[in-house]
Amino acid sequence: MRIEAVLAGVAVVAIVATTGVLVAVPDAVQSPAPNEPTDPGGGSLEDLTIAVENVSGGTATFAVTPYVEHRGNTAPNVTVLLRAVDEENGVVAATRTLSLGELTDGREVNATGTLAVPREGDYTIEALLYRDGERLDTGRRTISGVGSLTPEYERTPVAFHEFRGEEMPVIEYSIEDVTDGQATLGVTTYLTNTGDEPVEDLHFVLKARQNGSNVVADRTTVDVGRVDPGETVTPGADLTVPDGYDYYLDAILWDGDTVIDTQRSVANLGPGTGLSVDETSENDSFESGDFADTGGSTDGDYDTETRPESDGGQPGFGVPVALAALLATALFARRLRR
Repeated sequence: MRIEAVLAGVAVVAIVATTGVLVAVPDAVQSPAPNEPTDPGGGSLEDLTIAVENVSGGTATFAVTPYVEHRGNTAPNVTVLLRAVDEENGVVAATRTLSLGELTDGREVNATGTLAVPREGDYTIEALLYRDGERLDTGRRTISGVGSLTPEYERTPVAFHEFRGEEMPVIEYSIEDVTDGQATLGVTTYLTNTGDEPVEDLHFVLKARQNGSNVVADRTTVDVGRVDPGETVTPGADLTVPDGYDYYLDAILWDGDTVIDTQRSVANLGPGTGLSVDETSENDSFESGDFADTGGSTDGDYDTETRPESDGGQPGFGVPVALAALLATALFARRLRR
């Protein structure tokens, strides 16, 4: 009987204590209310990287990657707006929206989008971070010299060599012969393969362009042949031009039907101080008769800007001379009829 009495007393004490706790803390055994609101988490832009994706004749495409770090509670519906702004006029040239979804666990996430802009000028690339339409952060990067990017179709590891630290022309000439007022020039140039693979099937066009008149006195095409990685080759050819004039020596490097590089030098055969690549000379007294067909190394593919096709006679002067001859003949016949 004593044990039962003791157990009964303990039970009474426990009930009384529990009742006291419930009275003092009425919410102690209540569960949190369902759908209790919590503050959404956020994030920040930690980095923004930009890489060239593609370059065409008129457009440059950039791959833009924002890096976003999550903070706090779950952040729903996170997006990044990418845009390219023209630095000259402030016009938005391109936009792209990236969806990052829901951010959790304090992780850093990233996504990549492309922006295509005109291949000219400078641009500010902006990344605007949003959560449910509310802006959280903004990042910016500037890209300059977009116009200097080389289009895909012009890319080749072979180009005219650049002599660093020396004022040495990449196009050189020597006077091989002078006969009957015609000078034969031996012209050579330097081409270097800076890539990792051999390159074949390139060719370049050499032109001798008379200072002042811009007449192409002679031109020829030279096959380059194979150029191995790290190799420099020195192809060349002869050009025959009227003696006593100053000339620009133009070299245009072609890969198939695409111009990939150009260089210019000078050949001073006239009196006086001559000309340089960036300056013209006023010493040449141009005589069109000196630029008749010299029978030199011209390959027959005339420069259409200065030497239009003709049926014969002097290149570039055949049509005007023929018209003048027809007019003179007509006037002479008219006088005979009188």
